Amino acid sequence: MSFPDPAAAEAAFYEAFSTLDLTQMRTVWLDSERASCIHPGAGLLQGIDTIMASWAAMFDNSQIPQVEHRLIQVSRDTNLTVHTVAENVSTDSGRRSALILATNVYIRIDDRWHMLAHHASLPLINQEQDQEQQPPPLH
Repeated sequence: MSFPDPAAAEAAFYEAFSTLDLTQMRTVWLDSERASCIHPGAGLLQGIDTIMASWAAMFDNSQIPQVEHRLIQVSRDTNLTVHTVAENVSTDSGRRSALILATNVYIRIDDRWHMLAHHASLPLINQEQDQEQQPPPLH
């Protein structure tokens, strides 16, 4: 599958995630040892085969999740685009959910966009609560 822009690759990534479609997930990723992935609370995975094995393990015997994502920030260049996103992943008919912050990196090769890196993590603090506890700036 060919993605004409990073937005199309990202839409396919989240569609594959929300339908547990390993075949579609692989089409999104750059088929390279340069690809990298960090799942929440896990270590660095490098190379397409290792990354796909991790998605296969997550998808195996899993319930179909509800995955929503919201683009927070975009940084782009001619051949590289970085998306910062907020993911809301729910399972068990919405009884269990997690807010996940992620960075998705897309690379353009031969006018086709691919995911080069996905780094997802759980927020450690509530920013609103943290801001309330901080003293006001002195200048």
